[in-house]
Amino acid sequence: MTSLKRILLFFVLPIVAILLYPPETLIGGWAVILVLIAFMVVMGWLVNRGRGLALTFLIFLQGMNVIIRLMMFASNSVPADGVFNYPYMITSVLGLALSFWLMLRLDRVDVRATMTS
Repeated sequence: MTSLKRILLFFVLPIVAILLYPPETLIGGWAVILVLIAFMVVMGWLVNRGRGLALTFLIFLQGMNVIIRLMMFASNSVPADGVFNYPYMITSVLGLALSFWLMLRLDRVDVRATMTS
């Protein structure tokens, strides 16, 4: 696996998958976002260093992200006033798809082989 693929798979895509929400949703919690980015960078670094437990935890986080997005989709896509929230719907589906793909991709044999080499 090339260095670019490692950076994308272990660092960039997990951060994007978890933080893929409309900007108006994220703007109020910028301090939490910075902490989350720092945490995910540390997790990516541990996975890149070959820590199996960190990889398991990263897969678990992506799976929880899929479940949370599924649970939040209906209640936040059409609020009580009946107006569709299209930015939320689009970013939620994209984040769900990316997290689901990452969850499956990180659990493959070639990723585990890359960690040990």
